[in-house]
Amino acid sequence: MPRVAPFVGTLALLAVGGCASSGSAPSAAPPVTVTPVTQRIVSSSGTLNINTVHVNAGSSQLVDASVDAAWTALNLAYGELGIPITTLVDAQHLIGNDAYKVRRRIGKITMQNIFDCGNAMGIPNAETYDILMSISSTIVPNPKGGVNLNTRIDATGKSPNFSRDASVACSSLGALENAIADLVRKKTGV
Repeated sequence: MPRVAPFVGTLALLAVGGCASSGSAPSAAPPVTVTPVTQRIVSSSGTLNINTVHVNAGSSQLVDASVDAAWTALNLAYGELGIPITTLVDAQHLIGNDAYKVRRRIGKITMQNIFDCGNAMGIPNAETYDILMSISSTIVPNPKGGVNLNTRIDATGKSPNFSRDASVACSSLGALENAIADLVRKKTGV
């Protein structure tokens, strides 16, 4: 099952987060998506539907490099990880892929370390599911120096064997975002 927060708790987090001041430019934070999720529990006495939401605020990491150096390194990092680039906007320093279909691993990272798509009989679904993901990264100058590398991933998974029409939401575990940031840092000499 994907990691989700109860609706009331999520609203409280959003309210508190919306009131907090980070001291950085408003454009430095990645956009937030809130996706409704219905958890269905089936038992011999009936079916229970629990409505929750999945909040994806993405990942923002500081890289001590110039915008140009980080932008070049980010392009190289996507290539090294084998992520096909379908979106490339130089003026906005935006790179990504809106419909990346992948299975088993990205680069050297296994899917079970990248996504939580629930599990079946103790085996993480991410390891066996076909994953469809939207990934985007931007480079934004940080007013205190360096740049913010913002990466956001939204993904769903489907069993290749069963329920071809049914997909589940997959939550990022942060490993891919960290790998991208680590590669950018390595390639900029940080």
